[in-house]
Amino acid sequence: MPYRFFLGLLGTLLISSPAKASEDMESVMFGAEPPVETANTDKTAVQSPSPSEDMPEAMDFMDGSEDESIWGEEGNPENFAPVTSDSVASSQDKASEGQSSSLSNEKTEDILSSKSEEKDLQEASPQIKKGQDLTDTLKNDSAQPAPKIPLPKVEGTWVNKLTSSNPLDLLSGEKNSASELEKLVKDARQEGQKSKRSNASVFDISGVMLRMGLSQVDETMQNRGFQKIMQKYQVPNFIKWRNEEYCRRSGVVGFERTQACVVQKAKKDNHQYVQTTKYAKYDTKEEIEVTFTSNFTENKVYKIEYSSQASNITGNSQKAIYLRNIKIYDFWKKINQKYGKPDDKETVIWGMGGNKPYLKAKTGWLLLEDPMLRELDYTRMSREDQRYLNTDLYSF
Repeated sequence: MPYRFFLGLLGTLLISSPAKASEDMESVMFGAEPPVETANTDKTAVQSPSPSEDMPEAMDFMDGSEDESIWGEEGNPENFAPVTSDSVASSQDKASEGQSSSLSNEKTEDILSSKSEEKDLQEASPQIKKGQDLTDTLKNDSAQPAPKIPLPKVEGTWVNKLTSSNPLDLLSGEKNSASELEKLVKDARQEGQKSKRSNASVFDISGVMLRMGLSQVDETMQNRGFQKIMQKYQVPNFIKWRNEEYCRRSGVVGFERTQACVVQKAKKDNHQYVQTTKYAKYDTKEEIEVTFTSNFTENKVYKIEYSSQASNITGNSQKAIYLRNIKIYDFWKKINQKYGKPDDKETVIWGMGGNKPYLKAKTGWLLLEDPMLRELDYTRMSREDQRYLNTDLYSF
């Protein structure tokens, strides 16, 4: 009896061992899903959803398709072989080599394509020379063979018009009108040059110009046959009032004595100057009055006034009318010859406008003035007065 029990136990052990092995492969052989590949950031691992711990770690199916099944009609695997860890490592090495080779191929293709594009651009870009205009560049480029990258179309635009024709021809379709248009342009330019405003600072009246000194004016008038008939001296008002206070503090009493003291003090300090000088030419009935600035601007000419009595012939007889018309005609004829056409024909003024020198004329009368020099003289006198006071008028 013990012998039979021992044989039975041995038989059960022998029968149960292959059953256990078949149970280990049951999930793979009958109905188990193929392993799923999951990609991680560091490495690629193959995972199996099988609950058994004794299965191989990874299995690789080369087709990778979910639609096509690797199982036969009866549920048996076709050409199935278990995957080991060595096969998984070799497949990973092959995949990494394939990826590196694909990356290197892409880089080389990008480099080659960029070089080819640069070459095409260099061939397509027009050759521009130094100092060459845009129209000449377009002409030279159109004469060359067509590049791979074509230029923008310029038909019907201003670029095509500039390269194909004279700009003056665009104003009219007739070819004969080009010369007429050029003539009009030249005439307009000449008129523009003539119509420029005159610089009255270079004008003169009987040789006397602006910013001349007293000695120069006397010499010029004497050479032209004029005689000095009047000369007026002047002292600036703020100097005169200052000297009056000085004379009174010095003990001078009386109006005449005070005025004499004021003039004497102004001469001593070089504040008295020649304000106006008048010259006359009796045989032609002409007079010229010249006005000067103070000594703060070196006593220069800033206004010249000319007047003539020859054109003021009275009477209604034919002789008086004839002589008067002749004098008026000769006056404006000489004005036109010497100064040209006035810049403002209504007011008969030459000059650049504003505060700049100007010349004004009417029949038998001329005025040449420099307002800038007069304003400069007033400004310097005002500064001198403020410097002398040197006190604050208000204390708040």
